[in-house]
Amino acid sequence: MARITLPTREDLPEEYRYLLGEDALGDLDLLRAMGTNPRILQTYMRHGTALWREAGLSVRQVELAILTIARTLESTYEWFQHVDIARDVDLTDEEIRAVGGRDDGPFDDNERTLLRYARVAANDDVSTDVHGSLVAAFNEVTVAGTAALVAHYVATGRFVSVLAV
Repeated sequence: MARITLPTREDLPEEYRYLLGEDALGDLDLLRAMGTNPRILQTYMRHGTALWREAGLSVRQVELAILTIARTLESTYEWFQHVDIARDVDLTDEEIRAVGGRDDGPFDDNERTLLRYARVAANDDVSTDVHGSLVAAFNEVTVAGTAALVAHYVATGRFVSVLAV
């Protein structure tokens, strides 16, 4: 059970209700918990949207990174929220299981580099070699976007954990 109240859409001030509407992500417990402070929820959602669109990664790569972060943090909530999304962006069940098992075999070189980076970055242990590999596979703009994406989902995993969502 969550450690704070999970407000419903109707509990939010009128100007923030759209954040829990069907046009957004709906009434996920993560968002409801964050909705206890609607301005923070709004900022969180805007930041997440910007990362999805501007990190420099494909939607497939974004989901690979998020699943890797969820697995690294052992965030069951984030893992299960993103498995269906991963399927929607054409990750196969075999690939999803591989991420869960920390098996980089089914992926191409760039994806393996991304998975490795997401794992070590989620643990705050990025070596010069791992960083250099990501720069070589992508570019510095994407590296900055990827680092921000990892930080966002590490924070999400911690939020879910500390509030028992």
